[in-house]
Amino acid sequence: MALNEYLWMVILGFIIAFILAFSVGANDVANSFGTAVGSGVVTLRQACILASIFETTGSVLLGAKVGETIRKGIIDVNLYNETVETLMAGEVSAMVGSAVWQLIASFLRLPISGTHCIVGATIGFSLVAIGTKGVQWMELVKIVASWFISPLLSGFMSGMLFVLIRVFILKKEDPVPNGLRALPVFYAATIAINVFSIMYTGAPVLGLVLPLWAIALISFGVALLFAFFVWLFVCPWMRRKIAGRALSMTHGSVKSPISNGTFGFDSHRRSDGHVYHTVHKDSGLYKDLLHRIHTDRGPDERPAQENNYRLLRRNNSYTCYTAAICGMPVHSTFKAADAAAPEDSEKLVGDTVSYSKKRLRYDSYSSYCNAVAEAEIEAEEGGVEMKLASELTDPDQPREDPAEEEKEEKDTAEVHLLFHFLQVLTACFGSFAHGGNDVSNAIGPLVALWLIYEQGAVLQEASTPVWLLFYGGVGICTGLWVWGRRVIQTMGKDLTPITPSSGFTIELASAFTVVIASNVGLPVSTTHCKVGSVVAVGWIRSRKAVDWRLFRNIFVAWFVTVPVAGLFSAAIMALLMYGVLPYV
Repeated sequence: MALNEYLWMVILGFIIAFILAFSVGANDVANSFGTAVGSGVVTLRQACILASIFETTGSVLLGAKVGETIRKGIIDVNLYNETVETLMAGEVSAMVGSAVWQLIASFLRLPISGTHCIVGATIGFSLVAIGTKGVQWMELVKIVASWFISPLLSGFMSGMLFVLIRVFILKKEDPVPNGLRALPVFYAATIAINVFSIMYTGAPVLGLVLPLWAIALISFGVALLFAFFVWLFVCPWMRRKIAGRALSMTHGSVKSPISNGTFGFDSHRRSDGHVYHTVHKDSGLYKDLLHRIHTDRGPDERPAQENNYRLLRRNNSYTCYTAAICGMPVHSTFKAADAAAPEDSEKLVGDTVSYSKKRLRYDSYSSYCNAVAEAEIEAEEGGVEMKLASELTDPDQPREDPAEEEKEEKDTAEVHLLFHFLQVLTACFGSFAHGGNDVSNAIGPLVALWLIYEQGAVLQEASTPVWLLFYGGVGICTGLWVWGRRVIQTMGKDLTPITPSSGFTIELASAFTVVIASNVGLPVSTTHCKVGSVVAVGWIRSRKAVDWRLFRNIFVAWFVTVPVAGLFSAAIMALLMYGVLPYV
């Protein structure tokens, strides 16, 4: 029996629910694609398109199960059997309280938990309506515990995984072989974790009653097949693509970072297998190289062994290994054009930069020249063996102690290629799962409101209507497109710089943490897990890379989310109970 006299409350609820879904999209969706945008593997527009597809699909397929918890798991709805209009007003108040705080947090660029928002708002209206009776206080205890468990556990998992990747892949002189060997394992782990998560959450919705061991077995089987496919097809294709890129940079034209032009060069191959190029003084490349080689021609030059760096020049040309120009390997050999005549060579001094146009960006020549690098030089027969760093320093400036000097690690072009699609894949899976989980934060109260209105009772036996889940998905996508870039900026760039390798680590480890913690009963928040992973990996990459002031603000926002959302909800509930309902 429909409660027609309260139709106005249902209409108001639909409007507020869309605003709430908008706020969820503006804030919580950054969990899925913030790191992918920050690392540069997708643009903001591409992230919005992918998130719209996967968030909506996840909300429709997986959202019903979690909605049951939001509707019935926070308070005892049986206490409202005689006053259903009070519960309807409470659901409206909860949506208002949650929406207002999430919009404020989005404006402040602070990622917060949408689940904690709706829980706090629900408790807030219940305290006004019937006092402390019926509140599931254990849910509040779990939330407080999750403030610490989520970031610490996820940060530990992400940190361990990133250390392994850095030791066995990133720190290698040639990261490609180990990276290709690990690629099937990475894909298998990604597929296994996400398939398990989706099936564990969505199997009941799809009518599949599967035991836990069956879900684990299916996930493992799918991951194994996917790993075999990657090993058989993707790895050879990736190897050819990397080799082709290296060949094109060796024999082709390279875009100059300084003059914004392209330069060509004559090459010849030595017996050692390396390709060398002669660069003439009247060429455009010579001028560009001067920006990367500091020359010291003073009469009181110190010996090369004191300067600890040198580059050999003969007559009016330089002869150097191609990779030193193009920035491919970080360890290269510079030799004179005629190694048998070192007396004809003049010494130039300089710290040399390895540069890859796809790897580094410099805002200006000034910032380029003020960057810091280290060079390890070792003289060899007529030449100099150098371990090239990625940036350049002025040797006249006092140098910091290398032990204290912080370096920002950047992925090479090859590593970027290896982890590019992996991070996109994990972000898409995360978005799908997020849509199924967090649409309930926006639509859960609306579903309760609608079913109470339709059935006239607080115990709603009907399942969640699919069209309501789709309505929530549309609201989430709208919020993402209109305002999502603010929190994406925080998650992907402001908190710490993200690379494809670190971004993949963050996505995979945080997803693994959520799956494991959920199954063993530990209270975790997806938002808190992601922030913890971002901070942990950023701290491992560089001690100075994390914006600790921003992290402090985020943690404070977590701390006040439940009481602030509850306060807003309680205020609206008091207004409806004492200012509106008595006169309707």
